Amino acid sequence: MEINSHHRPSIAVAIGLVALACAPLAGCRRLVYARMWADTALDGGKFSIQRHQWAYDGEPVTFELETDLGGVNFVVFGIDGDETVVESGDVAGRYRWTRTFHAGLETRQYEVYAQTFLMRGKCDWLYDKRKGAWFFYPGSADHPDIPSAKEQRMRITCYRTEIRLPVKPRGGPPKRIELALTTMTGERTSIPRRDGKKTEAGGFLVVGPDAKGACEVIYTPKHTEVARGGRTRVELTVQHADESLERIVKDIDTP
Repeated sequence: MEINSHHRPSIAVAIGLVALACAPLAGCRRLVYARMWADTALDGGKFSIQRHQWAYDGEPVTFELETDLGGVNFVVFGIDGDETVVESGDVAGRYRWTRTFHAGLETRQYEVYAQTFLMRGKCDWLYDKRKGAWFFYPGSADHPDIPSAKEQRMRITCYRTEIRLPVKPRGGPPKRIELALTTMTGERTSIPRRDGKKTEAGGFLVVGPDAKGACEVIYTPKHTEVARGGRTRVELTVQHADESLERIVKDIDTP
């Protein structure tokens, strides 16, 4: 994992300053309770504490840090060195942050972390409006902010899948092809056919026919079209040149 020198070391540095911060406090206070949740493992937007979760390409994932009331002034959430400060909870003791994940045909691993802090003086993180990012910038005359709970960590595996379904000819090129995706909870999405001349348009693509008259249906689903934490059913309906109907069904893993 590559480390951004402007971001990720900040929490490590801040934790290292705890010993220095303890002296003015006449001893460190006991660490508060903290636990991190995310909403991508279960259907219906439910939160889970699973330490390894999956997210589809383009899917926004909301993280929630649950902590004791008191002893926490703000939470630093980070992914691979890109950090954000959440200064107030949606509800008491719950700090939320949302991040959209992306991946190509190869999966990508993200390390998510969250750290609670007790502020002493001003916040040691400053927001740079020009760069749209938070930076660790403690004041030289200010007492450092204190990590008040153990750092919470979670791994997110981001992925996407490509559907490829071959269609054998029956009397010639197909007259009509329909594609639909259905999640485990019954949400069904009909996918339009893409005009091959408009490469930027959405929808499924039909490649062929080849020398034997066969063609292939290709489609990369969006995150809103696949199931969360389960399988997605792919259903292809083909009206062939000889007027016969063929239904091709395939279940794909969408964890």
